[in-house]
Amino acid sequence: MPYIARAHLHASNGSLLLEDLQESDSGIYKVTVNRAERESLTVLLDVLKPVSHPQLWSSGLVAKASGEVVCEVAEGRADMFTWKKDGQMLPPNRSYHLSGSLSVLRLRMAKKSDCGSYSCNASNGISWQETSLNVTVAGLSPPLQDVLRISVVAVVFAAVSGWGIIFPVCQSEKLRIRGELWRWLSVYTCVLVCISSILAGTAGLLWMREEGPSVAVILPEIFLLYVTVITFLVASTVTFQPTKLVQLKSTAAQRTMGYAAPGGVLLVVLTSSFHMKNIHQRHEEGCAAFMDVTTLVVSTAAVLALPILAIFLCYHTTQGWLQEHNSSCADKERSFEMSLPISKDPDLIS
Repeated sequence: MPYIARAHLHASNGSLLLEDLQESDSGIYKVTVNRAERESLTVLLDVLKPVSHPQLWSSGLVAKASGEVVCEVAEGRADMFTWKKDGQMLPPNRSYHLSGSLSVLRLRMAKKSDCGSYSCNASNGISWQETSLNVTVAGLSPPLQDVLRISVVAVVFAAVSGWGIIFPVCQSEKLRIRGELWRWLSVYTCVLVCISSILAGTAGLLWMREEGPSVAVILPEIFLLYVTVITFLVASTVTFQPTKLVQLKSTAAQRTMGYAAPGGVLLVVLTSSFHMKNIHQRHEEGCAAFMDVTTLVVSTAAVLALPILAIFLCYHTTQGWLQEHNSSCADKERSFEMSLPISKDPDLIS
């Protein structure tokens, strides 16, 4: 049935004409003369379609991990695939053919030297096509990229909270924040230190999950947990029961609560810097561009600094109003005193 209207036998010379050839027409054809088996001939017919341009793509290549570069032909059967890197032929044992349309190049333990331009040449008996692809090896896996983002955000939280701690201390005695606004500033800075400690601890856990546990990461994790608990308790107490801080008699407890926030800021900066340094070293093992975190830093810092700026602005506005009010009252008192008649002492007159 597949050959109806496509196959034409010429009895005069015994030739067979096939029209509209298809790849499925490939196979062994047998012609018999006068129905005698000894007068028969077999012919091998191989119908080929020109190969199309190969499509190249690679999986997410990460340094120290295995990866693949895939070459696929959409149309036509390729009998041979050859690979080149930067114009140099690659040995055949680095690739394997899954079918007549697919070839895969193996990259075991990818490294920086694997970066470059890869070419795949697909060919058969009647045609060949070649396509190139620039391959980059990332130094950081997606989990390590998350560690970098979290560490950067933790440093920003710590920096803003440190500013909230240091700036009021650097002000003169007359301009120093006091009262209710100082209370809310203390709560806000403790909350920032608490969140930054949580972020730094999370970055450490992700790092150990990817790279394995180490003492250099486990010890800071313990101290970060301690800072998180203390700053959370301080923020809660100052918010809901501030009188308990006044009634606190233990010197050790006062020092612990007083040094928890500044110590937490320093610890978060040190641990996050450690992670970012290691991440930068891992990035150098690949050739991909370093992840840009500028927008993340600027946006986070701007959002976190707004409440502190609002507290400072509110306090200084209030202080200016009070000073103007007191000055006005003093001027009125002096004017009133000057307007009173001068009393005369009869004894002095006489």
